[in-house]
Amino acid sequence: MICAIIGIIIIILVLILLSFLLIPLKLSLHIKKRGSKIKGKFSLIWLGIRIFSREIPGEEEADKEKRKKEKEKKEKDKDKKDKFDMDHILRILNLFLESLPYIHRLILTIYRSFTLEKLSLNVTMGLESPADTALFTGYIWSFTYPLNALTRIDAVITPDFNRTILDGDLEGELKLKLGGIVVEALRALTKKPVRKLINEIRS
Repeated sequence: MICAIIGIIIIILVLILLSFLLIPLKLSLHIKKRGSKIKGKFSLIWLGIRIFSREIPGEEEADKEKRKKEKEKKEKDKDKKDKFDMDHILRILNLFLESLPYIHRLILTIYRSFTLEKLSLNVTMGLESPADTALFTGYIWSFTYPLNALTRIDAVITPDFNRTILDGDLEGELKLKLGGIVVEALRALTKKPVRKLINEIRS
C-alpha cells in the first residue's frame, strides 16, 4: 500500500515537472513613467496562475539590502582581483573557445524559446526646441511605422512642442518554453570543456 502511494506521488511529481517544461511560461512587464516617477510590475504566469510578481521599483528596505550586498560584493571582488592572475584568465579564455560550439547551441535554443506576444510603447516626447522635436519625432516615426506593420510591436510616439518631456507607458508579454533550454543545458554539461570552464570560473 505504501509503495503504491509513493509510486502515485512520484508519477504526479513527474507529470507536474513535464507540464512545467512543456507548457510555456508567460512573462509580463508593465512600466509607466510620469515625470521623475517610474512605476511598474513584472509578473511570471503559468497556466493562468501568477507564480511570481515584483513591483518596480521595489520596496525601500529591499533596495537598502541590495545596496549593502552590492557593497560587500565589490569588496570581495576587489580582494579577488588582487589574486587574479593572467594564467587564470588565459585558461578561462581557452576553455571558453573549446566550449563555444556547445554554448552557441545553448544560446540559440534560449533565443528560440522566447516568443513575443505583445510589445506596446506609448511615449510623449518633447525637446527644448519645437524644431528638434519635430525632426527627432520624424526620425523615430520612420522606424516605428514599419515595425507596427510587420511585427507585433505597437509603438506610438506623440510629439509635445510646448515643453521638454519624456513620459510614456510600456507593456510587454513574452512566452518562454523551458523544455528545450533544459535539454540543451544538460547536453552542454555532458561535455568536458563546459564542465572544466564552469569549474575554472568558480575557482
